[in-house]
Formats: sequence, C-alpha cells, structure tokens
Amino acid sequence: MNVNLKMKSKIFTFIFFLLIIQNSFSQKFDLGIKSGSNFATQNIKSISGTKSITGLHVGVFTYIKLPLIFGIQPELQYSTQGTKINSSTIRSINYLNVPILVRSSFGPMNIHFGPQFGILTGAINEVSGIPTDIKDKFLKRDFSLVLDVSVEPVDRFIFSVRYVKGLKNISDDDPFANDTKNTTFQFSFGYVLIRIKDKNSKKTQTNE
Repeated sequence: MNVNLKMKSKIFTFIFFLLIIQNSFSQKFDLGIKSGSNFATQNIKSISGTKSITGLHVGVFTYIKLPLIFGIQPELQYSTQGTKINSSTIRSINYLNVPILVRSSFGPMNIHFGPQFGILTGAINEVSGIPTDIKDKFLKRDFSLVLDVSVEPVDRFIFSVRYVKGLKNISDDDPFANDTKNTTFQFSFGYVLIRIKDKNSKKTQTNE
C-alpha cells in the first residue's frame, strides 16, 4: 500500500510540475494518448540468433513547446517486450517506460531524441508453452536512448516510428544469460486530446 501511495504521489507531482511549466513560459501544450506495435528483441552476450517478438505499447504523452527552437515531450507508457530465444523458448518482459525527449519540429514532421527510464513490471520465460515467472532474475530498472520521427498529417492525429536502444545490462541476476540489453522498434498512432497555444505566438508556429 505504501508503495502504491508513493507511486501515485510521484505521478501527481510530475503532472503538477508540467502544468506549472505550461502556465509559466510555454508557447504550446499538448496532452494526448498513443498506442501501437512493438518489435522487440534482446542482445544476449551468451546466446546468438535471438529473434524479435511482437508486442504492444499504450500510454500518454505531453508536449511542452518552449520559447526556443525545441520543446520537451515527456511520456508514460506500458510496453510489452522480450525476445524469441529459439523455436521453443520465448521471453516476455513488461515495462512501465518514461521517455523524456527533446522534440524539434519541421512543419508537420517532428524529430525526438532523449533518454528513456524503464520500470520492470513482469517477466515470463515460456518453454514449449509452459510459462515460468522470472521477474526476480532481472534488474528492476532499465535505461535506453530513443530516436523518433513523427508526422502530423491531420490536425491532432500523429503517426510515429521509434527506435529504442537499451544501454543497461538488465540480467545481472539472470541465470540463463549475461549482458542482456533491450532493443525495440515502435510504430505508433497518437491523438492530441488537449492542445493549448500561446495567444501571442505567431500563426506560423501552428505546426510546431
């Protein structure tokens, strides 16, 4: 119960912080939802030939356009990842990911880059259809770099392609392998629920 209260407190503090920034000096503020497919794999030092598996991600994002040439896009998403080790073994790992990205806009197209912090929520190793919980064999945190290209062809509708490269070894306690890092390609569809623009901003900034 105390853990849940601490998590809720952190989320509310995060949202409050974003609202303060938006009201103080942002030129534009977006709040939206996103979802899509994951094509995830793991680079495992002791195992060669791992293959990708298909998962999903779903979450929320906010964009804060600063009075500069870029803005900040924090996100919160639930993501199913993992890898196919061989023909009979599939490893599924779930994360609550928090990307904090720098975003630059070029008309309807946007480029995002920045770190992503992951919190492990579950891990299953399935051999010949028989699942085994292996959550306690992995580190509880992950750290990655994100590169994303997005386009907004119609107002508020966003399509994006994202590459997420894990930099942290997550398998220090994993008896099956060592030096394991996550890699994920994401294809997303998003929709902006709330969009607030600074009345003093120029009309030419509407696509930022």
